[in-house]
This record gives sequence, C-alpha cells and structure tokens, in this order.
Amino acid sequence: MAFEKSVTIAGDATYQLSDQLKKYTLGDLGFVTNNAGIHVLHRALEPEKALANSIQLKVSVNQDLTGFKMSTVSAGDVVRVDIFKNNNAEEIVKLYHFFIDELVQRGIIEKIN
Repeated sequence: MAFEKSVTIAGDATYQLSDQLKKYTLGDLGFVTNNAGIHVLHRALEPEKALANSIQLKVSVNQDLTGFKMSTVSAGDVVRVDIFKNNNAEEIVKLYHFFIDELVQRGIIEKIN
C-alpha cells in the first residue's frame, strides 16, 4: 500500500498529515525510524495484552513527511481489523480515540471530516 496524503478509517473519519508536522515531534511521540527511513508508531488497543498480542493502531509516515498510512491491525500486523465491530469495541474505540486525539493535538495529523 502506497503512502497517501489522506487516510479514511472505516467507521471513524478521514485524516491527513498536518502541514505543521516536524520530525522531532514524531520522535517525541514514540515513532521509531526503520532502516528504510519510515517513521513507524505502534500502540496497543488492548492494554491487558502485550503489544505483540493485541490489536494495534499502526501509523507510518514516509521519510520526507509527505504521506502516511494508518490502520488498526491484528497481532503481528497480519490483518486489518475493524475495531468498531469488535466484541470489546467500547474499550478499544475509547483507547483508539485517545491515541488519535494525541496525534491531532501534537500536529501529526488533522481530522478532515
């Protein structure tokens, strides 16, 4: 999947990268830069489980900060998961919105609808 200017999360909203985005802000929020220069963030949406075993919010920003990917994935990045239809949806969605709000407040992404 290619990096996009905007990403739509089914059941939620569409987000785009903020024009105010800075590399140091990515580091402050826990993004890790991989060998390809991609900034990657994983956040567990099931706090009672280890990160490797829980549904995760995964955000990737390309090297030049012009595109990104964002999705909710199952343990091990195997499959995209619709958290809004999950058995524990209320708790998972609440934590998802907490992480999304942090990304918006810190100028990483913007909600566009």
